[in-house]
Amino acid sequence: MTNIYIDTDALVALHDISDSLHTRATKILKNLASQQITPYLGTNILLETLTIISQRLGKNQANELLNELRSGKYKIITPDNELTLKAEEIFRSVNSKNISYSDCLSFAIAKEHNIKHVFSFDIHFKQQGLIRVGVDS
Repeated sequence: MTNIYIDTDALVALHDISDSLHTRATKILKNLASQQITPYLGTNILLETLTIISQRLGKNQANELLNELRSGKYKIITPDNELTLKAEEIFRSVNSKNISYSDCLSFAIAKEHNIKHVFSFDIHFKQQGLIRVGVDS
């Protein structure tokens, strides 16, 4: 595994010690740290994660996380119109009301960048053919 997509639930769990997935996410991160990976995320993940962290933990923590995510260690994908249209195609094709537009954008980004693994606890990633590290592997 070289490329891995990072989802909002994993980032929130890592940074919010009161999150029910915090211990599990921390354990997965330790395992990932021993591997050479390139972490990817979309700007949609920035939007979701920073909002949640700001609301739960405060603006200072959200700014610290933003600085970390923009440090150059992560490949942040800003979707263009073509990628957005692919996400909308996925959104239209999925029958479940529980799959968000943001999830569909993440699926499109992963597909576009040939990413097979995701750091997420969300079952919808597995349903889209991605392997959730530490969960499915």
